[in-house]
Amino acid sequence: MLLIYIIGGIIPFVIALLYTSSQSKKLLLMQNQTAQQEEISLISTSLMESMRVAQDVSQQIYNDKNVQEILSRINHMDYQSDEDFEEDCRSLNYIDKYKEYYVQEISDIRIYVVNETSKNNYISYLDGGRLNEISWYLPTTYRDGKTYWSYDSSISETVPVIQLTRAIQGSEGELLGILAVQLRSANLTNRLAERDVNTVLYYEDRDVLLTNFNVADKYDFLKKHLKKSKTDNNCITIDHGVRDYLVTYEKIYPDDSSVHYTVVSVQDYQSLLASITQTGVFGMAVVVIGLLCSFGLIVVFSTIQSNRMARLQRQMHLVATGEYDKVEPIEGKDEVGLIYQELEEMAGDIRDLTVRVAQEEVLKEKLHTKQKEVEFKMLASQINPHFLYNTLETIRMKAKINHQSEIEELVKMLAKIMRRNIQVGDSMVTLRSEIELIQNYLFIQDFRFGDRIHSEVKVMPAVNTEMLVVPLIMQPFVENAYVHGLEAKEKDGLLRVTLDQADDTVIIQVWDNGVGIMPDRLDEMQTALRNGASVEQGHIGISNVNQRLKILYGEKYGVELDSIFGRWTAATIRFPADGQEGGHRFQKRVEARYW
Repeated sequence: MLLIYIIGGIIPFVIALLYTSSQSKKLLLMQNQTAQQEEISLISTSLMESMRVAQDVSQQIYNDKNVQEILSRINHMDYQSDEDFEEDCRSLNYIDKYKEYYVQEISDIRIYVVNETSKNNYISYLDGGRLNEISWYLPTTYRDGKTYWSYDSSISETVPVIQLTRAIQGSEGELLGILAVQLRSANLTNRLAERDVNTVLYYEDRDVLLTNFNVADKYDFLKKHLKKSKTDNNCITIDHGVRDYLVTYEKIYPDDSSVHYTVVSVQDYQSLLASITQTGVFGMAVVVIGLLCSFGLIVVFSTIQSNRMARLQRQMHLVATGEYDKVEPIEGKDEVGLIYQELEEMAGDIRDLTVRVAQEEVLKEKLHTKQKEVEFKMLASQINPHFLYNTLETIRMKAKINHQSEIEELVKMLAKIMRRNIQVGDSMVTLRSEIELIQNYLFIQDFRFGDRIHSEVKVMPAVNTEMLVVPLIMQPFVENAYVHGLEAKEKDGLLRVTLDQADDTVIIQVWDNGVGIMPDRLDEMQTALRNGASVEQGHIGISNVNQRLKILYGEKYGVELDSIFGRWTAATIRFPADGQEGGHRFQKRVEARYW
């Protein structure tokens, strides 16, 4: 038995262990590379989110005609008193709200002008004699109002900051001032400090912005490689001197210029391999100890079994010679014990087994009852949704007391949307409630985008808004219009929802003038909708509505999609005006679910 164990167990196991160890080392290296890429991507995404906030805020201020009028007056007036200047700038106090609301992303917002008498929390003096010393001034003025990103000392900060600048021009193209939005780097600094891996943020692959380690001269090879790299993200091994380094990087382009930032992590490849090897050696040591323990257990087990077999042989000899009074029982449930047992003992074992099975069934039933009680208690301990509604109402009343009417209305709309989405289940709802849901959603989006995107809902007189429809029939299309079509537009965005009725069919159209859908992708989506298949890539809601309508009302109803890339996108929803057959089918499905 020991020889079989050694030849058939230990030798193949050792060979498999060596192969597994080699493959595990490769797998751990791959997992480390994947983890570094994911963590670098998270840092890049966080920085890009802050940059998008800065771009949105700059767009709101840049499009404000009142700002252009104020800057025009400031640049052509010689103020005799600070009171006159502050009076002209009073309407700019909404900039403070941006800084308070986006305090995690933005550290300061300023407008620089050339009038030396002008200076306060919003307006700063731009010394004409020092313009050549300001690295971001000329690139900003050359971009005709488009955003420019830089990393340099601003007029209001003594240390370099990441900031967005854009020139504000008058109606005749003259330069009125430069808007600067500075990012807050504390969150990014903390995230880098928490990393165990050496990480650095470069500007233009030359300047070190943030780091969690001492970037000495020996790491200059990183800059040289990043400048030569043709890819925006990669994970590679670089040979430098006598050391190898595992370098993971991702470049960030905040706008359409060549200005970019690069997040880089650096690992000593030899140290990483040593750590992985140490882990492998520890694992092999544990396995070897396990093999030795198992070998000892086999020796003990073999000795015990050999002694029992010899004892069984003696008892069988006594039975063969008729010396029954000398037969001694052999205890145990192994093969030796089973061979020794007589028929009566087998029958007794069967009776005992039956009793045990019955006892186990009773025990299982008790456990099942206990489990149900635990589940009931868990359900009973869940937070009541009314707690959430009451909290939102408290926030709304606090905003009302503080005369924050916009926040009050936003919280009110949000509470309605959440209450509606939580309460609605598989039951039919009125078309009017669906329209109110969309209107509440559009109210919040209108506040978010301001003048960038306008929306409207038109309900024709022929439409019966009290008719019953399946829930959430329009919301996925409105959300897709914003996410995939309108968010990329800087101005003149339009979303139009139209409800009409032709003969016995209700027609709902959700139209937007966003970026549209590329022709090849549009053909794929249209084919999928006609076949009742799933429309992937973030359009799950479209497929859901289309499939529900076809199942409930028939193949001639459902969703149609049309678009011209770069101009507009329209989603058309059709279902019967009476909806009786689909409604009954829908209700039967609900009853079957609960009964």
